[in-house]
Amino acid sequence: MSASSMHNVLGSDPVTGLLRQLLAQAPVTGGAVALARGDFIEQLAFGTRGPGGLPVEVHDRFEIGSISKTITALAAARLEVEGVVRLDDRVRSYLPWLELPEGASEPTLRELLSHTAGWIAGNSAMPGEIAQALELPGTRAITAPGERFHYSNVGYVVLGLALAEAAGTRFPQLLRERIFEPLGLPGALGSITGAERARLCPGTVPTRDDAHWTPGDPLSQQNWVEPAGADGNVGASARELLQFGLALTRPAAFPRERAWLPAAVAAIATPTAPSGEDILAAGPHLQVQGARYGLGANVEPTALGSMLTHGGGMIGYGAFLISHPDLDLTVAVALSTPGEWPHAELLARAIHAELITCVDGGDAAGGAVAPGATDPVAAIRVSRGPLSTGGAEVSGLSGHYRSYTPWCPHYEVGVSAEPGTAGHLVLRAYSGVEAPTEDTPLVALPEPATFAVGAEPGTPERARFRNFIDGVAQTLDIDGCVYSRVVDR
Repeated sequence: MSASSMHNVLGSDPVTGLLRQLLAQAPVTGGAVALARGDFIEQLAFGTRGPGGLPVEVHDRFEIGSISKTITALAAARLEVEGVVRLDDRVRSYLPWLELPEGASEPTLRELLSHTAGWIAGNSAMPGEIAQALELPGTRAITAPGERFHYSNVGYVVLGLALAEAAGTRFPQLLRERIFEPLGLPGALGSITGAERARLCPGTVPTRDDAHWTPGDPLSQQNWVEPAGADGNVGASARELLQFGLALTRPAAFPRERAWLPAAVAAIATPTAPSGEDILAAGPHLQVQGARYGLGANVEPTALGSMLTHGGGMIGYGAFLISHPDLDLTVAVALSTPGEWPHAELLARAIHAELITCVDGGDAAGGAVAPGATDPVAAIRVSRGPLSTGGAEVSGLSGHYRSYTPWCPHYEVGVSAEPGTAGHLVLRAYSGVEAPTEDTPLVALPEPATFAVGAEPGTPERARFRNFIDGVAQTLDIDGCVYSRVVDR
């Protein structure tokens, strides 16, 4: 591929058209992208720093959310190469004070890394790492470690505590010393507290959090929170995120780190979980068959070799990273956008697909790139009909519930008429990065007013309705995060 053809990738009609569409028709105010093939690097900033802000610049940093898990995993793999930890050790060999969820067998560090510990997704009511870990005995595990892939933020929070204990340092310092400085991104943020807020591009959220967002609806700057723990603690520019991705794509290009980096990358790139994260097919994308999670990364087999990917969603931020070693391609995207929307993944996969079509005049694609929907931005826009209160057996549960947590501030409970959940009592969220993006069935359990959150067997999350007055529930407890009934919309 010539430098001139590479230089046109971010300026190509498909990419610039998608950028314009995202700014006009999605709750995206701006962002930055960076890509590499071999030694050639291209980057672009677009839009504004939050709603009505100054133009985004390429050096602006964003919260990258759960891509922090890939960074955590690489740090864990390095510590194993160096003999500091063993990934098959039980987590309580490093944290003896930790109490496990009800019914849980003790997982290894490897099982926490692969989201197969069987733990709940997380507790959005608790901002502190240790506090989140201390709440685990009030939850439950339905499946044995290694049996099922179930994404768990709290699993990574506990993992970070264990790694820091083993290394004898604070976790942000561990990342700085073992990952950021050796791999050439010393400006990346290893923790996100109020002291770093001014160093970040402001995030973007819908002004209303209790209704569907549609184009033209107002947007606001995100509420400030301090994410705690190894599940989503990193801030970085798109170029810094790309630099990390290059270490996954081309570990041999970091000769000073050859004692650990190739082995650590191989460890996290080994499929470990029985399944993995879903692949967004809304826009142009390289087709994937049978993705499985490795350690902190989704391993995606394709006709053109396997890729490592991970997305990140935070309050007002979305990010996505693609590492494609067989084609020597790396793509990083960081956006100011609601983290529950897959805009960053849409853009990253579209840029990656455009890169592939440029390789050898398009011969490398070989029909492996799928075009996606004609209007991919519209395809990922959520629109659902109203919920009903249902019959007498559930009408006292139906309604609107609020919490002060910004991760998922509002739920509506009612009976769905949507395909797949019609006639079922469901939990619906309209915004919130830790909120379900689809109506989630509430499956009744033997305990009164208690439900499994989701119909899939083995799901550990629970919803409990409490404090009934005249048959109407006043509070909803979802694994320790309490929501109170508010006036219906």
